Amino acid sequence: MLLLVFGEVTDYMSKKTVTDVYADTTNDGKLRINFDVYFHEVSCEHLSVDVLDVIGNLKSNVTASVKKLAKKTTNEFVQRDGSVGGTGKTRTSWLSRGFFSGATLKEESQEERRALQAVEPHYHGDHVLKSGEESDFVKEWENLHPDLVEWYKGMGVFKNLIDHDKELIKSAMALTLSWEQDNYDDDPDQKKTVYKGGKQASFDVTSMEEIKDLADEYNILLVDFHAPWCSHCQKFSPTWEKLAYYFNTALHAMEEVYTGKTGDWTKAPAAIDLQTPGKKMENLPKGKVLVANVNCVQYPKVCKEHKIMGYPAIRIYKNHAAHHHSTHETHINMLTEYTAYSGGRSISEMVKFGLTSISEFYPKRKDFVSLLISEEGDMPHKDEDAHPSVVSNVPVLKPMEASTRSMSERHTMEGCRITGYADSSRVPGVVRFSVTDEKGATDFDPNVLNMTHEVKSFWFGAHKLEPHMDEYLLKYNQGSPFERSLKLVDDYKQLHVAQKRKLSYQHYIKTVATSMLWQGSTQSFTAYEMSVNTNQFTDPPDRTTFPSAMPSVVFHYDLSPLQILIREEKETFFRFMVNLCAIVGGVFTVASMIDGVIHRLSDVGHKMQIGKAG
Repeated sequence: MLLLVFGEVTDYMSKKTVTDVYADTTNDGKLRINFDVYFHEVSCEHLSVDVLDVIGNLKSNVTASVKKLAKKTTNEFVQRDGSVGGTGKTRTSWLSRGFFSGATLKEESQEERRALQAVEPHYHGDHVLKSGEESDFVKEWENLHPDLVEWYKGMGVFKNLIDHDKELIKSAMALTLSWEQDNYDDDPDQKKTVYKGGKQASFDVTSMEEIKDLADEYNILLVDFHAPWCSHCQKFSPTWEKLAYYFNTALHAMEEVYTGKTGDWTKAPAAIDLQTPGKKMENLPKGKVLVANVNCVQYPKVCKEHKIMGYPAIRIYKNHAAHHHSTHETHINMLTEYTAYSGGRSISEMVKFGLTSISEFYPKRKDFVSLLISEEGDMPHKDEDAHPSVVSNVPVLKPMEASTRSMSERHTMEGCRITGYADSSRVPGVVRFSVTDEKGATDFDPNVLNMTHEVKSFWFGAHKLEPHMDEYLLKYNQGSPFERSLKLVDDYKQLHVAQKRKLSYQHYIKTVATSMLWQGSTQSFTAYEMSVNTNQFTDPPDRTTFPSAMPSVVFHYDLSPLQILIREEKETFFRFMVNLCAIVGGVFTVASMIDGVIHRLSDVGHKMQIGKAG
């Protein structure tokens, strides 16, 4: 009896699990999709996440709830949530009135001589303008070019520079826009690009050794990786070459003008020859910034090593330790880290970006433009060695104004881990990881895209199951042990390695909502059990799911109309008492019956012993 009582008490104290299957009655109408996917061969620069359901709801390039990480093993963020682009405009109508009024600086008038004498000299000069004072040259120059002054108002972040640097910024832009319109057919020094003979001013990179050498020599190296067949490259090429002319030629040319070393500047000079083999390295401009380009069709090895996937790819390499007479190894690892330009693509916006980038190297210098184009040793780089008139006590540009983060994003070439979630309607749909350009200004080459990826986690619902809950779900769910072992309880993990080019993946997921109702609680916890089948192909059969010809990875999920409810029950006290009484009563009844049988058998035996049986 004690054993039976102990068993009943134990059963009363324990919980029972009952599994029911019925129609899905979830009424919130929303489904949260959680993911953590690591792409081995694609950088975060180009990856995006789209969510589309069968009723037509589309979320393109989800960013608010998504993080992109440099490596699968770290939490180093390499991209902001969302992006910011510039919206500035360039005005050039003043060019119709001529350039510098046709005057030359060798035959200057008395007024021009007085204007030149009023220009603030370099840091080592004797004359320092007082606060609020402005040179006559600046006033006359602005009167001659009101439209360019209007452009310069957009450069108001540089208002604290010395007048000499202000004049360099404005006049170099004037020279650049004049160069754009001038005809150089009779000038063999002016090189042409591959794009319909446009003028070229950027440095032609032809090897990995060259680009590493340039990164050693210049603090800021801007490189355009392009392909002649790319329509976006053809459209962008004139702007890039104007940017190259501004930094590689115009700033240096105007410095020569202001120091009285040049002659007739009624016409912009031809760009410095940075294309001819054997000459281009000798012609490298002095200073801290260089603008270059790489033709990925002509020099595919360079682009392959830099893992260029789309064109044009504008990358910035920043090297604080760069030096023109450097004999050391490259200070930066160009193959693992770079900054991608994502701002506006007008000449005014890109010039502002370049100037702001170099200002970050010299935050307290009011003559950083002069530093930008100076020879090594011509001007002191350290603030304590410079003239007090060109050193500010605080950064010349405010932190928000000086930052280039709004127009560029830091990336690495060590793959990209995308983790986060997206909310969708509670209907079948797809989550698509694809290579894209939200601004529509990049062409991609599908032959170089490798969509090898590791699904570290993919699950549904607002809350993830704890490990002990996974075990609980497996233990009490219906089905044979073999069937249970095949279930992907709440989470999908798998590595998929692309063995050939242009390979896309489709993961087809069937999921069923499984709710668990704990004893004593009125709220159920819902998880999603899954089964997954994967297909891979080079020619996607469904253009709705795969709208682009670029390789992509798609998770296609389908919700079951049924729902599983696993609920806990506990025996009531009344039933426990009934069972306990039944045990006690049953034990006594059985004991009485056994006692009666024993007594009867004993009585029969006694009678047989005395001979009275029968």
